[in-house]
Amino acid sequence: MTRLATLVAAALFACALPASLFAQPQPAPAEASRPTGQGGQRPPERGPERLPADSVTQHTVELPGRTLRLTATAGSIPLNDPQGGLQAEIGYVAYTLPNADPATRPVTFALNGGPGAASAYLHLGVLGPWRLPLDGPTISPSSSPALVPNAETWLDFTDLVFIDPVGTGYSRGVGSGEDLRNRYFNIEGDIGTLSEVVARWLRSRDRLLSPKFFVGESYGGFRGPKLANALRSDHGVAL
Repeated sequence: MTRLATLVAAALFACALPASLFAQPQPAPAEASRPTGQGGQRPPERGPERLPADSVTQHTVELPGRTLRLTATAGSIPLNDPQGGLQAEIGYVAYTLPNADPATRPVTFALNGGPGAASAYLHLGVLGPWRLPLDGPTISPSSSPALVPNAETWLDFTDLVFIDPVGTGYSRGVGSGEDLRNRYFNIEGDIGTLSEVVARWLRSRDRLLSPKFFVGESYGGFRGPKLANALRSDHGVAL
């Protein structure tokens, strides 16, 4: 299998994973059929399910001619309405090198395209410190996925933040289908959401002085200039 075919296969496999993580929300039971608590009182309505707290781990990756010691963060950034109600949670995976100078260490934000694709293509197929290989005689559709060190990772020269837009990966919005479409599934909503996520990540980690870059694949390339403009005009952040 050629390298390009390998990356495409890996990306397709990785992007298929989120579909199994989220079931479509089930409609609320009819009022008469809802369970009741003690004394015949109905239990309180449940709020939207929240993603787990950020997970931060330390790793060492052995690569040809060098060893990378890195910090990996699997996290989320909540987006709220003006009244403080949760509107969405945006999942991301970030890789950083500890003890690097944040004023000089670059950070690159990566997005795939679609729209509607998670960042697994770039994450596990091209840029991340590990790669998901799907070539070789032992690979079959039922094989357990096994990551291997990625000798071509960009982490040598830039920190990496892989972002999943609403509706991909672990990212999801709160509300009805029509409400979500109007809020996120259009050009303005998509760019507005992503620019807020990037700006908040930078501020929360004191990385506003870092050299900042964006890499996008397919529709992600269309997002690039619009995201840079929104960051500058809406958040005062130069990309």
